[in-house]
Amino acid sequence: MTREQLATELKRMASSQVSDIERAVKAGHKTIALNELADLDRQLKALAAALKAKPALRA
Repeated sequence: MTREQLATELKRMASSQVSDIERAVKAGHKTIALNELADLDRQLKALAAALKAKPALRA
């Protein structure tokens, strides 16, 4: 995965989850916001594990 691909994937993941978290907070749904935050944490950990398993390609 190149740096550009990694940056794109991180931005996609963060944008989607942060949008969901903001929507839940504005609606007063603290539990949903926390679940969305936990989901982002799981996604980032999975991405980190996948990157750790493979040597990075240099761009």
